Parts: sequence; structure tokens; C-alpha cells
Amino acid sequence: MPPVSRRVSVLSTERLTPHMVRVVVGGEALRDFGAGEFTDHYVKLQLPAPGADYGADFDLDEMTELLLKGGGSEMEMAIRAGSQNAGLERLMYFLQVGYFSRRIQDKFDWSQIEQDLEKLMKMLEERGLDPGQLARIRNYLDLRLEAFRRMIRQHVERELERRAWRQGEKLSREMLSEKPLFALTADEVAQMKTVVARLARKIKDALALRQRREQRGRIDVRKTQRKSLMYDGIPMEVFLRRRHREKPKLVTICDVSDSVRNASRFMLQLVWSLQECFSHMRSYVFVSEIAEVTSGFKTMQVERAIEWALKGAPVDYHCRSDFGYAFSRFSRTELESLDRKTTILVLGDARNNYNDPQAWALPLMRERVKGIIWLNPEGQWGWGIGDSVMPLYSPACDLVRECRTIQQLGEVVDNLVHHWWRRGR
Repeated sequence: MPPVSRRVSVLSTERLTPHMVRVVVGGEALRDFGAGEFTDHYVKLQLPAPGADYGADFDLDEMTELLLKGGGSEMEMAIRAGSQNAGLERLMYFLQVGYFSRRIQDKFDWSQIEQDLEKLMKMLEERGLDPGQLARIRNYLDLRLEAFRRMIRQHVERELERRAWRQGEKLSREMLSEKPLFALTADEVAQMKTVVARLARKIKDALALRQRREQRGRIDVRKTQRKSLMYDGIPMEVFLRRRHREKPKLVTICDVSDSVRNASRFMLQLVWSLQECFSHMRSYVFVSEIAEVTSGFKTMQVERAIEWALKGAPVDYHCRSDFGYAFSRFSRTELESLDRKTTILVLGDARNNYNDPQAWALPLMRERVKGIIWLNPEGQWGWGIGDSVMPLYSPACDLVRECRTIQQLGEVVDNLVHHWWRRGR
């Protein structure tokens, strides 16, 4: 059905948050406009300046728009949908990867995508872009297409690896541990809570064993040798050297917007479970506004504390993510509370919705602390593409890690507890 243009008038406006305005439009043109049974329909809104001629508009295929604007999570969801009837249940050998990758690729209308890209390039040429600019844009589009084809092959390879695991409950847990966090269903999230709890216990048990060994101490070779001179060189008395390590301090800053909510949920669960590993821990959540949720973590049980952080904290959960605003607010209000024993742990995809990234704030925080560690739930291929400002933030971080699955999250946190906080930096 071809799109229908309708001329409407603005009836009223209401500012809901510092970054969100409700606009009510109306007019005779909307008399026969039906919203259907769903409330999340998308419409295209054009606001032409008086006298401006923007030329004829055209609609792009849904897949073309996804390739142009979509992030890694949206593209992976499209691949998963395309693979539903591709026969992956017959995937058994590595030699089949290419065949099934092509079967999934055939689910997409590549000819329509190419036509849309040609129309787009022609429109840009008509609007006066020089050949150099056009060549760079075309090269970028080709890279996006190639990245999408690589993602399809990687999806098939991951599916093959999953099918190679042994059957049973362990297989189910491992598959979920490898599944991207954004793709987990509500039932799978419930299952993964027990996996994360088991992971936290494993980390705590290993840390407790290490602490017991340190309390026993290591042999002080020099002191033992000196004392052995009294017994003709025989070490009759053994002296131990004990090293007292202070527990580190931790500040967590979690993005709790819809795109990374599952990752934040499991990160907060791990942090709550490992509280006793730190001498002092503070937790913050943000979408645009940032709020401290430390009190809830100290007084509530894990499930209630996490639900409060994800739904009840004093932040606007419905606005667009604004990392720059959150970091600038944090640096202005909390900077004095930081010291060189503190590590800042940030979890977020760094997709800033084209807001001001305020990249000055993170280096200012880094000057006051032991280090900044950033866990990103998005694949590395998407960092710096579209509204991602990860390349602007990463220079101020000591460690930046992709953290798309429970397994990656567990590996990173385990490494931090046993290695990063163990170093005398």
C-alpha cells in the first residue's frame, strides 16, 4: 500500500522531561486515520521550512532501513528471524556453514536493497554532493552490506557450536550463557538468574580460597635462611611473610535503558552478590538523569533491589539515553567522593542518540580513581557506527570489553575480582 501524505496542525505541546516533548497534532486529514490494534505504530513526520523544496520523498524497504540505521542487536534479530525456516536443525558439519549461510541470505531481498541504495545515491547526487563524497558514502554502504553477510555466517557458526554441545540441562544453560542478552525471553531471563547466582558463588568461593592462602602467608626465604645459621644451615624454624591486602572500592554506573536492560540486570545481580568483596561499594543507574541506588542494595534482597534499580529509581526510564549528560552530572556532584582506591565500572552500549557526548567528563573522573572499566553489551563491530560514541570514551578507560552474553560477563567479572583488583596499582 503506497504511503499517504496528510497535512496536520500542532494543537498543543507539553514538556514531559528535559529531553522529551509531547506534541498533539490534529486536523481534517486525520479523520479517517486508524491506529489499528497496536499502539506502537511508526509514522514519518516532515517539518518543511516555509518555501523550502526538499524534493520528492521515497520509502525505503524495511531491510534497507535496517542496514542504514540499525545497530548490532536489530540486525542480529533480523538474522534470527530469517533463519527460522532455513533448516538449521539439519546443521551438523562445518562444511555446511556456507550452504546454510546462503540459505539465510536468500531470505532477504538483495535486489530491492540494491535498488534502494541506487535511488539514495542518485538523490544525493541531485542534491549536489561531489564525486568524492558520493564515493565515500557508497564505500560505507558496501561495508555495511559486507558486515551483515559476515554476521549471517557467524550466526550459523554459533548455531553449529551449540549443536555440538552435549544434550541435557547443562546444554540448555550453556546455550543461554552464549545467547546475546538482548535476545533472552522472559522465561530465559528467569533461568539465567540461577546461572548468574551460581557464577557469583563460584567467584566468591575462589576468592575466599585465595584469601585463606594469603592469611597463611608465604615462606620468608631470607628470614628463614638467617635463622637456619644457628642450626648449621638446617631450616629448623620457618618464618612466613603475610601481606595484608585492603579490599578495593567499587562504583558501578549502569545504563538501564531498554536496549541493555538484561545486561544491566545481570550486572547488578553480580555486583549485589559480590558486595562483601569490596570495602565500599556505590551503585548508580541512568538513562539520561543519573541516580544512586546504593541504599537499596544495602537493605533489600537481591530481586527486590534489582527491580527497584530497573524500575523504581528516580530516573526517567522512557527518555533516550544520554551518556554525556549522565557523566557530566556525576562528575559535578560525585567527583569529591572518589579516590585512588576506587574503580569505576561502567556498563552501557555508548549509543548516545546524537546528544552531546561531553567527552571531557570521563577523563576528569579517571584522574581521581584507580581505573575505569567499561563493559559494552554491543558487539565491537558496531562501536563508532551511527550514534555510538564508544571511540570517544575508550581512551579514558583502562579496560574496555565486549559483554554481549552471560558467559562474557562472567569471564570479565571473574578476571576483575582475581586479577585487576589484586594488582598493586
